[in-house]
Amino acid sequence: MQVFDTVLRGRQLTSAPLYRWREESSFVTKISVALLFALLTALAAQVRIVLPFTPVPLTGQVLVVLLGAVVLGRYGVLSQGMYIGMGASFGWFTGMVGTAALVGITGGYLIGFVIAAFVLGEMVERKKEWSVWQIVLVLSSCALIIDAIGALQLGLVLGLDVWDALVMGMLPFLLVDMMKAIMAAGASSWFLRPRSS
Repeated sequence: MQVFDTVLRGRQLTSAPLYRWREESSFVTKISVALLFALLTALAAQVRIVLPFTPVPLTGQVLVVLLGAVVLGRYGVLSQGMYIGMGASFGWFTGMVGTAALVGITGGYLIGFVIAAFVLGEMVERKKEWSVWQIVLVLSSCALIIDAIGALQLGLVLGLDVWDALVMGMLPFLLVDMMKAIMAAGASSWFLRPRSS
């Protein structure tokens, strides 16, 4: 843990070379990058590990959602809106077209992507300086938002009690999603201004 802390503090002391990207990029550039992150989210959905005790697979999407919101700020939610819109139109969501995926057992995670991207994007736009631990805490909290909303809808659709919904829809993903949040935090140091020492 001490080595991890030292590495993070070392990153904090370096300047973030792309933290002005959002301010300096044009509208067209931001829309294009939002579309890129929508497509990356779709690709990350193909990285799928099926677990025997839950109908919800492990995917790489949470990492892309978090990175997209950090890079794009308020345009991060647009990226996830694009992903859901294209996914519903083209049947990306396990072959389901239209709104069927949004009301299904994994629909809560899709909704969670949008909410987490909105929350994180707003924070990125409003907060001017970040410490590394603040980045890790915020990204981890946004990952929890995704898992919590996903578990809530899973429980409602399957008629589960609260504990079973958590066991099937949230607890199996906590450790992996926290690791994704830490990975995203490392990449985020390029896009968020480090706090002055």
